Amino acid sequence: MVEQLRLWKVCIKYGYCITYFSDFFPAMCLWLSLPAFEKLIENNVLDEFASVTREAYLVLGALAQTLPNLHSMEQFNEQGMTFSGDNMEVWCWSHVTPMVDLAVSWLSLKALPFVFALMGQDKKLVSDVQVKYASCIFWVISSVLHMLWSVLDRIAPEEMDDLQNTPLPWLPKFVPIVGLAVVKNCLMNFLGSGDLDSEVFHSKGGSLTDVLCSLRHHADYDVSLSSVSCLHGLVRISSSVDRCIQRARNAYCSEQQEGYSPKVADKILGEGIIKWAQNDLKGVLKVFMTFLQSECHIMQSIEMFGRGGPAPGIGVGWGSSGGGYWSAHVLLAQEDSKLILDLVKIFPVELDKNLVVVDIKHPEKDRSGNMTLALQEICSVLRVCSVLGPGDRATFAKALHFLLQVPILKYLNFFINNLCEVIGIKSSNLQYKEEEYVLFHEVLNSHFRSKWLDVKKKSAHKIDKNNDRHEVSRANGALETIREDRETDETSGKYSDGNSLLIEWSHQRLPLPTHWFLSAIPSIGVAKDSSMYLSNNDLDVAKGGLFLLLGLEATFFLHPDLEESPVSAVSLVWKLHALSVALYGGMDVLLDEKSRNIYETLQEFYGKQLDQLRCRSIQASSAKDQVCSLEFLDFQTQVHESYTTFIENLIEQFGAISYGDLVYGRQVALYLHRSVEAVVRLAAWNALSNAHLLELLPPSTKCFDEAEGYLEPVEDNEKILEAYCKSWTSGGLDRAATRGSISFLLALHHLCCFIFNTSSSSGKLSLRNKLAKSLLRSYSQKQHQEGMFLSFLKYRIVESEELVKRVELGRRFEVLKEACEENSLLLAQVEKIKAHALVS
Repeated sequence: MVEQLRLWKVCIKYGYCITYFSDFFPAMCLWLSLPAFEKLIENNVLDEFASVTREAYLVLGALAQTLPNLHSMEQFNEQGMTFSGDNMEVWCWSHVTPMVDLAVSWLSLKALPFVFALMGQDKKLVSDVQVKYASCIFWVISSVLHMLWSVLDRIAPEEMDDLQNTPLPWLPKFVPIVGLAVVKNCLMNFLGSGDLDSEVFHSKGGSLTDVLCSLRHHADYDVSLSSVSCLHGLVRISSSVDRCIQRARNAYCSEQQEGYSPKVADKILGEGIIKWAQNDLKGVLKVFMTFLQSECHIMQSIEMFGRGGPAPGIGVGWGSSGGGYWSAHVLLAQEDSKLILDLVKIFPVELDKNLVVVDIKHPEKDRSGNMTLALQEICSVLRVCSVLGPGDRATFAKALHFLLQVPILKYLNFFINNLCEVIGIKSSNLQYKEEEYVLFHEVLNSHFRSKWLDVKKKSAHKIDKNNDRHEVSRANGALETIREDRETDETSGKYSDGNSLLIEWSHQRLPLPTHWFLSAIPSIGVAKDSSMYLSNNDLDVAKGGLFLLLGLEATFFLHPDLEESPVSAVSLVWKLHALSVALYGGMDVLLDEKSRNIYETLQEFYGKQLDQLRCRSIQASSAKDQVCSLEFLDFQTQVHESYTTFIENLIEQFGAISYGDLVYGRQVALYLHRSVEAVVRLAAWNALSNAHLLELLPPSTKCFDEAEGYLEPVEDNEKILEAYCKSWTSGGLDRAATRGSISFLLALHHLCCFIFNTSSSSGKLSLRNKLAKSLLRSYSQKQHQEGMFLSFLKYRIVESEELVKRVELGRRFEVLKEACEENSLLLAQVEKIKAHALVS
């Protein structure tokens, strides 16, 4: 029978078989009513009965979702069974009241064995048998609560929260009955909540929420899931009752007689269940935020098989050691996430009027209660996004609505200015107007929805008629920030969540990658030959994305007590790449003063992070007595195998539109950092050299990291050393030397250290000789390079110590003579430069 009910529920969700309700109702009454629990326990069939009852109420919940809006004009003209505009059957309101009456009887905890026994009992004395039977009943209560919520949502839809001035003309009598059942049966603890202290109303043994939070810790996943589902239903139904009564305030008050003195339960119902239970619910929120923090590590190895992985039902999950998106681990985390989102919606973020600069060593001391709660909620909502799976589109939309609301953005702006002050970054004009926050909210919300929730479309492609191969067009040369391996046909179009038989899991971008929030920064879709954004909206999205990124970085940097930040979990490679792509389409983002300051601050901040990572790598290598390898910025590995193409196009844009802009040049110079993988460094250097742009790079003092990050360890890659030498000998570094560019320092340092410090046992003498001879020939042919060659000879020789200077110069000349391999012309040049060096 359970399977039959499940089949019927699926049919109802697609708009079929709703007319069968009248035929099935008499048979369903047996399962919908409270049973004689003693007989069920005596015959050991409580589990079976609860399973059928649970599915029966889930069927009613599915039917309730087809109800027309109670107060819509069309409802008054409809009689009996009706059809929606899509020719889908809908349920009739005349069937609802009997169903609600049966459902409310399940909210009387005193009538439910095992459940009422758990309230007030020492959890250590609770047996596993009691918990097992209680879990069966909790599943029934959960389905009852969700069914009632579906009914109430058709009276006052959740969207009405944004329509404060939309009253309801009348209210069904069962609405306050449901609310009183929640209050009188101790489903929540109202002790000490709200500003009302006329009476005390709470259960002596605790509330249902206390029991459910305790059972959430249980090792059995079925018990944990039933407790979470029950809590979620309780929160939703409480919010819906409050919404219905508040919207129908006049109608509700008129039903009460004049001179009526409300009891505590009525007072709670009139002023709001959520208001009176806010302390209890805040405790639940803190408990579940802690749960979610411990669950996020499960998702880290999900993408072993790529974004898609095996189809549902094939094996256990998507390649994750924890089971993947189809495992009990992730299902529990996703249910926790949905509960957290409904709880954070209940407690609006309040911005403190007098915000105090936070002491990074003791952040918790300077934080107010509002700020602490806001920080915890921001962190938890980001974690929610990390556990979303296919089908969680509505959950992600809720998360975005919270994360991008104006009070949160104002907190982020405060933390940005706080960050600049704490770490000594100069910034100005980082104060935004109200309309700018609203604009960020709108454009970012729109971008993230279209990027991650819209159905994927097929990219433009070309057909090779000779071999019928399809090649993706990359005319603009830009790489997607987030790679999507599979795309759909353009004919697939959009489809609604409930009215289509299309496969739900295809053509969508969930689960989200960890760096999903970076997608707003490189949102520019421009042609290669264009230097401007396609529209003002694209530019606004990029500005908003930069603001959001720096705000999140500042938030978690200033509050290190917020462990395992979802932002810090994102690789530095992706963040730096996002900054580069923001400049690919033009410099508009740098022409705006505020966004330029934001961009520059991000560069400074990531430069400090880069230096810290480099120092840790050196320390780790030293501890293990290993050769130091610092190439942890592996753009080609993490972002795209054709990353060198992107670098070449970025540098082409740099030469075409930047005019040597310092911020743009610093971003380009990043790719010459010693921590960047060799293939990317080589591509960047060659592109700069071929375009004669080496002199446009800033000096080392203006770059991302300290100069040491670009210079150490000494370069040993043959191709890169040859590229340095080629640029030197071709004259590409002449202006760079005059301007003090980082490019000349790089070539000078690495060539000097390699040529003069290569030992005979290293096996690289032939390369050393080749490079030295090339430099000598260039010196012989270009007399204006004499100053450069003298700098090469005297690099890092202490001028004040004459004896040491002469000894070291003598050694270097001997190295050059040895490299000449008895070539008389080159030896003559060595003697010539030696005379000049000793004189100077």
